Amino acid sequence: MGTAVRTLAAGDDGARLPVSQTKVVRRCGERDLAALLYRPAGSAPDRAALLVPGVSERGCYHPRLVALARALAAKGFVVVTPDIESFRRFEVAPEAVDEIAFWHGALPDAGGIRPRRRGIIGISFSGTLALLAAARPDTRDSVDFVLAIGPYDDLGRLGESWFADGPRTVAEGRYPNRCYGKWILMLQALDLVPGEADREFLREALHKLLLEGKAPPAPPNLGAEAARWYRAAILPETESDPEIARQIQERLEPLYRRLSPAAAAAARAEIFLAHGAFDDLIASSESRALAKRLPAGQVHLLITPFLTHTHPLDKPLTVGEKARGVTDMVGFLYALARVAR
Repeated sequence: MGTAVRTLAAGDDGARLPVSQTKVVRRCGERDLAALLYRPAGSAPDRAALLVPGVSERGCYHPRLVALARALAAKGFVVVTPDIESFRRFEVAPEAVDEIAFWHGALPDAGGIRPRRRGIIGISFSGTLALLAAARPDTRDSVDFVLAIGPYDDLGRLGESWFADGPRTVAEGRYPNRCYGKWILMLQALDLVPGEADREFLREALHKLLLEGKAPPAPPNLGAEAARWYRAAILPETESDPEIARQIQERLEPLYRRLSPAAAAAARAEIFLAHGAFDDLIASSESRALAKRLPAGQVHLLITPFLTHTHPLDKPLTVGEKARGVTDMVGFLYALARVAR
């Protein structure tokens, strides 16, 4: 697992690894759900992992996620990465928990094995959803481990930090990573904006910001409320619009309740929470708070100085910081290996 994470961080695409990669489709109710399946070549694995992407336009097709899946498969796992379409539309919906639980149940069938160990690995937002899926009555007895990388504890609290102003951390004309969270929350609350044409423009603008970090120019006939939303979206990090933030937070409060990890305490799996100490989108304090919700004997927490949200840290560490970081990571991964092997 440690080698796989290092492979991801280093940017290796895993294309040369002896792994087969295929697309699988399974019927779930009225829908056909798709996923990518990875198997180690020339061996009969008896371990399976469901690797769930975060909220991004590429989802399970993201090159870094593909690289991680291939690296895990090369280490002896059957790996399934579900194509959660709502994530690729930047939608934050509780129904994604159902898809995660469905694909966990489909692991033996999709992989053509009877796994001795089954686990769920969730990245960022889906890390907490993986915990919720593992806590469901129909799932919890078959999940051996959950690894959540950079999960959240309280979306409302995160929303407050994403909408707030603060000191400049990036060059002028650029947006910090926390704006990614702000833009996603704005998309979930667009029904507050009157006028379908205005909402459609804002949807397009927010998607462009999420994909490119740039917004199209506002049309001259944009309504007053939509114009204020547009300005709130493109504000530099040193400024904020508290009124727009309040409206959105109030509108999304029912969604936050539905996505609360309170039910995760019912999970019976061994739980591993890994978080970058310098995470600039979801603060590491979220994993610390999340760990307190879970049974003390089941949860393992790693706050590592080597990561931001999903990337290696690009600033130097002291020798002491490196040594402590390596020691903590080795202990964490050893505990994970005991459960996953």
